[in-house]
Amino acid sequence: MLGRYDLIEVVGRGATSRVYRALDRATGHEVAVKEIPVDLGLEKRVAAEIRAAARLEHPSVVRMLDWGEDADSLYLVSELVDGPSLERVYADAPPGDRATAEMAADVLEALDHAHERGVIHRDIKPANILVDHHGHARVADLGVARLSGETGMTQTGGVVGTMAYMAPEQATGEQVTGAADVWAASLVLYEGLTGRNPLLGGSPADTARRAALGEIPPIRNLRPDLPPRLAKAIDAGLAPHPQARPDAARLARIVREEAHALPEGRGRRAVALLSGPVPAMLSGAGAALLGGFIADQGLSTGVLGTAGIALLAGAIGAWRAPLAALALVLLAGVATATAAPALTGIAVVIGLLMVLTGARHGRLVLLPALAPVLAMLGLLPVYALMAGSVRTTAARVWTAVAGMVTLLLWQVSAGASSLVFTGWEVPGAWESLQGVRSPQAAAEALIAPLTEHPQAFTGCLIVIAAALTWPLVVGGRDSRRLPAVILWASALTVAAGLAGGGGLEAVGAVLPSAILAIAWAARPWRAFLRAGSGRSASLSGTVG
Repeated sequence: MLGRYDLIEVVGRGATSRVYRALDRATGHEVAVKEIPVDLGLEKRVAAEIRAAARLEHPSVVRMLDWGEDADSLYLVSELVDGPSLERVYADAPPGDRATAEMAADVLEALDHAHERGVIHRDIKPANILVDHHGHARVADLGVARLSGETGMTQTGGVVGTMAYMAPEQATGEQVTGAADVWAASLVLYEGLTGRNPLLGGSPADTARRAALGEIPPIRNLRPDLPPRLAKAIDAGLAPHPQARPDAARLARIVREEAHALPEGRGRRAVALLSGPVPAMLSGAGAALLGGFIADQGLSTGVLGTAGIALLAGAIGAWRAPLAALALVLLAGVATATAAPALTGIAVVIGLLMVLTGARHGRLVLLPALAPVLAMLGLLPVYALMAGSVRTTAARVWTAVAGMVTLLLWQVSAGASSLVFTGWEVPGAWESLQGVRSPQAAAEALIAPLTEHPQAFTGCLIVIAAALTWPLVVGGRDSRRLPAVILWASALTVAAGLAGGGGLEAVGAVLPSAILAIAWAARPWRAFLRAGSGRSASLSGTVG
């Protein structure tokens, strides 16, 4: 091609072009060649891309090396980026928070470079961002870029770009400035940290309507664990009015600085699961467990009291999770104080300490209520997966420890057929503490089963260790993840069996979580995600 390039293979296809891996005979290096048929009438767009690329020389911009044409096609030759598009990365193996923020900073720094030279990209989206083998983001595809002082290529009443990443002023056909690129880059970062794009609707018309409105929920609604400065900067980048958005340089600086405070692991899917109606479900589960125990003991609250606790805690949990946890503790104290005042006092004190220490973790404060439920179902190790998927180290440690404290307090109070998952049955202290007002007597009754069966502490430590090591297991490369998960599940199974004296019940309790972990690592659903992902207007494949 053009007397210089040998086309090797197609590595990407779009609506208007094909991209080849090619060999440059003059240098011996591999390059990427975009071929655009001349009969599509895109000469003006190609010329604009060449003029825009000629102005840019930045490490986070894919460099254009050459261009030419023949009777059939137009050709753009650029450096070959050995890595996937960010769209594919998001679909296949979402990166951790830190990597996501650092790549967004790369993009914003590239945009700042472009804006200083009068280039507006106008189509920033994951499909137009390539990730090299070092994990750095590279902005590609200047096919719809616009240069300052030039008239746009948009037809009357039309828009240029991709609706799902389009700023409101761009979606409504108004004048587009560099602020539209800042919006799109902020939305790419928002999607990477939350796992969703709020503009993407069920139909093109719905997406266009959302883009025109430009109403993006604050990111802390979905990720309350993010640093406030970073969350505020992302929300500012998504401000409906262009004048209210920071420029690319300022936003890049904030994102780059805050990236160092973010964890390397990924857990946004777990955060998404703990948003919306799920807090109500968790608080409702805890309330139902408590209410069932109250009803079993024939206390005065009865069925109506149980329903009231569940409804109230669930309603509060959908609004403010720490308040729901506080309501559960206080309502439980009111419901049981008359029957067992000493036991109730100890439980309320422990509960309040847990709520106070966990309130800063937002919705996660409700998660420990699920540990006793899973234990009753024989699925306690599943809690290790849930706690291990929590985003930050501090929140992960709190969730794992708080879950085990909740479990021990519940089992020694209400009784259990298997203490933790050791296989030893405990009768529970509730019956013996009816009417007892001595905190010392209540404490001795609670501690007695644990003193008699200290293996329960070992079982708790096993669950905590499994939760804390889970991010290390899933944070590696795809090729190493499945063996690491199998090793993790095997170690958990052996440890549980030893803690339970080698009993099959302990091993059986681990198997469901092991199956879930291995299935997650294998991820057979990736093909479906890949098939359903959106396509770039000009480049849908992976260059490299």
